Amino acid sequence: MQMVWSRLWCALRSCLLGISDSVSGKVTFPGMESAGWLNILIRQLWPSAEQYVNELCRTTIEPVLRSALEDYKLKSFRFEEITLGQTPPKLTGVKVYDDQALAEIVMDLDFEYIGDCKIRASVSELTFGIEDLQLTGRLRIVMKPLVKDPPLVGGVHVLFLSKPELSYNFTGTANVLDLPVVKRLFHRAVEEQIEELMVMPNKLPIQILNSIDVADFMCPVPSGVVRLHIIEAENLAKKDFGILDTSKPDPYCIMRIGLQNFKTETLRNTLNPKWDACKEYVCSSDTRFGNKIHFEIFDHDRLTDDDFLFKTHLEFQEIWKREIDTWLPPTETNNSGRLHIKATWYDLSDSADSLQIQLEEMCALQLPTKKPLHSALLVVWVDAAKNLVSRHRIRKKGEPDTFVRVRLDDVKKKSTVRERTNNPVYREGFVFLVRNPWTQKLMLEVIGRKHERQLGKVEVDLNSVLNEPKLEVRGKEFELQGDAEETATLKLNIILRILRKAVAENNESIATE
Repeated sequence: MQMVWSRLWCALRSCLLGISDSVSGKVTFPGMESAGWLNILIRQLWPSAEQYVNELCRTTIEPVLRSALEDYKLKSFRFEEITLGQTPPKLTGVKVYDDQALAEIVMDLDFEYIGDCKIRASVSELTFGIEDLQLTGRLRIVMKPLVKDPPLVGGVHVLFLSKPELSYNFTGTANVLDLPVVKRLFHRAVEEQIEELMVMPNKLPIQILNSIDVADFMCPVPSGVVRLHIIEAENLAKKDFGILDTSKPDPYCIMRIGLQNFKTETLRNTLNPKWDACKEYVCSSDTRFGNKIHFEIFDHDRLTDDDFLFKTHLEFQEIWKREIDTWLPPTETNNSGRLHIKATWYDLSDSADSLQIQLEEMCALQLPTKKPLHSALLVVWVDAAKNLVSRHRIRKKGEPDTFVRVRLDDVKKKSTVRERTNNPVYREGFVFLVRNPWTQKLMLEVIGRKHERQLGKVEVDLNSVLNEPKLEVRGKEFELQGDAEETATLKLNIILRILRKAVAENNESIATE
């Protein structure tokens, strides 16, 4: 099926590329093809997209924005009207990755929207408008799963590879939203929600076929985990100069993948720091395409801004399914020094027999790095709850607004709020790294939003999941313990995977030309 998709894509592109080049007459950036023909399609489809965009905004974006804005004391956010206008988004480049081993298609698009849409919304009993919306960035579309029947694709995942540039203006109000402080709060809340919704590693899933498994589509099991070890740097430059200043820099290193950042400790007075710092990143199957791991080193200053010393990067493709130990040179010619890193890829095993080997390796590495490492990965799918009416609310009218808090030791995550229902459907997934499944417990709490009151909880010993076939519990309704009725349940999928060092693959994936 993947080969069929590739051939269809190549044929369609070959037919339309000549037309688009003659229409657009533009030169694209290296590595990206002309997207003129895609812009023709978008212009034709744009008038029909308004209903879908309205539904997406109201069902997906509005609830998370409402919840986020309440943290800033801006209540009851809702979209009153959304009109797309006549100006569609523009794609200035496209790149399709070809890998026969994957049952998916990965496409990158240079996305630019400077449109004439009109949005009317309300918050805290104030109605206002949003116009002059501009959004630019590199957009990734992952088509998966591929199926045998039309339309041949079960759904798509949409994400930005890095934080997009966003700007807009408020209209129609001359009160609280005109205040600079409130504007900044609102803008930051919107930015945070875009990041949480669809900036790597977060993805916006759009289901096309109802027949596909919702849990596997919305929250698929990742492809693996990469363990990055920032070992040391040498021959860094000295930025602070003075007649009596003989001190050396106090360097620290920041590592960045998409939204995920990791900072080492700051070492004092050295041009050759040895950090021995480890960080693990969860990776999906499309992570390797077109992504880089960025490293930057700074000199910590107590009285002024930190001085930049060095930056470099590593192509994610270089560490896919393998282990490397290398010195990275600077990416800018005016930098001096180099950075020593080690990267190890771990596949995910559904066999409990792999656990002891990984625990022994993890313990050996933790001694020099002094940071907690992990032996396993946990995927938790929160499907739905039933009968949440609590005993103390039986005599009262109204149904609760609830969310689920998922906790593994000190790591906490929570679902979107579901409003006014005793039988909320959450359908959200969460991924955790696990230090030791033999000793850790997963805690889930159903919380009433109004008073942050716990309506019920479920506690799962991960050791019990190790005894399940393929380390999976699917579609099980757990009884909620606590203030809820005795019949209250929470339906979950719990999938455990053990980290296992990968064997290098010989076949490489390349971008189509």
